[in-house]
Amino acid sequence: MKHILTFPIAVLCIAVSITSCGNGFSVGKLEMSEKFALAEGRPDSLDFSISAEFPETGLGKEAALKISTAITEALFGEDYMSMTPEAAAEAYMNDLVNDYRTENLPMLEIEGLQDSSLSWADYTEGRFTASRENVVSYTAVKYTYSGGAHGMTSEVAYNFDKKTGDAITEEEFFKDGYVPALTKLLTRHLPESLESPSDTSYLFLKEIEPNGNFSITDTGITYIFNQYEIAPYSMGIIRISIPWEEIEGL
Repeated sequence: MKHILTFPIAVLCIAVSITSCGNGFSVGKLEMSEKFALAEGRPDSLDFSISAEFPETGLGKEAALKISTAITEALFGEDYMSMTPEAAAEAYMNDLVNDYRTENLPMLEIEGLQDSSLSWADYTEGRFTASRENVVSYTAVKYTYSGGAHGMTSEVAYNFDKKTGDAITEEEFFKDGYVPALTKLLTRHLPESLESPSDTSYLFLKEIEPNGNFSITDTGITYIFNQYEIAPYSMGIIRISIPWEEIEGL
């Protein structure tokens, strides 16, 4: 683990709690939060936080390990997937602080930039969302800001087999030849997901094809389309829900 200089603005909070889960197993919740100043006496900082659930009890040991490893990779990246969630979160945080200072400290020596804001933000959230039969869904949400006009938020859903812990892809969830029918359903239900049906005129596409980014819910499935994926940034993340009865047979 790299050594980092710390100019703390807020005390680091690391908390791990165990809670029951409506998906038939208990989860551990990892929470970390801190601000790291760019340099002593500077107002610029890296605002960092994590709030993420991991499986604890109620699943088989092998299944729980597979799901936990997949979640760790989803939240922090491939380089951290072999670590425990706590170790991965701390290593990811330390590496991020080093990247933040390595990139921004030289800016303080450039004339005209001393008064610029050099703050970053990195917020991570992960949670189990719903379960149906042997499938459980997990959603990872990431917000990052490293300068510029605005930050970026991404939301990615993962589906797991509770018995084996294996990830379930879109192709495995649906039957062969599902794409045309699912495209029609997504396109049909799209206006319901927008603030105004007339907002469809701003979309990049006329037909919305499945993108593999979906989660199950109590009432059906929800597809997630991130910023810039099918619409301008100003329209945010678009979630299109389809009832179970309409995807029966797919």
